Amino acid sequence: MIYRRRRQQYIFAGLLVIIAVVNILFFFILNRPAQTEYATLQESIRQLQSQIAANKGNFAGLQKTSTQLDRFDKDKNALLMMHLIPRHTGYSEIVSTLDGMVRKSGVNKSRVNFDLDPKPRAGLNAVSINLPLEGGYSNIVKFIQELEDSDTLFLITKIELSTSEPTIQTGPQRVAVVQANDTVALSLGLETFFYQ
Repeated sequence: MIYRRRRQQYIFAGLLVIIAVVNILFFFILNRPAQTEYATLQESIRQLQSQIAANKGNFAGLQKTSTQLDRFDKDKNALLMMHLIPRHTGYSEIVSTLDGMVRKSGVNKSRVNFDLDPKPRAGLNAVSINLPLEGGYSNIVKFIQELEDSDTLFLITKIELSTSEPTIQTGPQRVAVVQANDTVALSLGLETFFYQ
């Protein structure tokens, strides 16, 4: 009977050991994926936090760009109003502005030719102006200074100069002699812009 009891105890102890081993195996089987998943989630959290920081920086940059775009529209409108001419009054304003400059500088102008580019670029129509002038050298210089100081934007694209004075022959080239009191004739190419 003692032997039998001992045997039952051994069986019972063996059974307890087997249950303990099975429980330990279940613990490792169930715990290991949970630990792996936990580590994966921790890494995902770190990545998301770094992405959030990067997105905050990008958002701040986009807000700054948006503010600059708003300021750009205001600056563009100010430039249009201050230095360019609206298309519906463009020709009359250009003619009166050029006539005022001609009177101030003391030059003479003949027929002015205008050429409007009908295709607008960035909301602007380019206007090419061919302006024949005649006057003293200092008057021509004064007229060009008036153009540069004008509130209206004028770009000088071409200057063709001629004089009625004799030329001197120097080698194969001919040089025009222009003195301060001589009359100079020139054709001035200008460009300005109309906005709509």
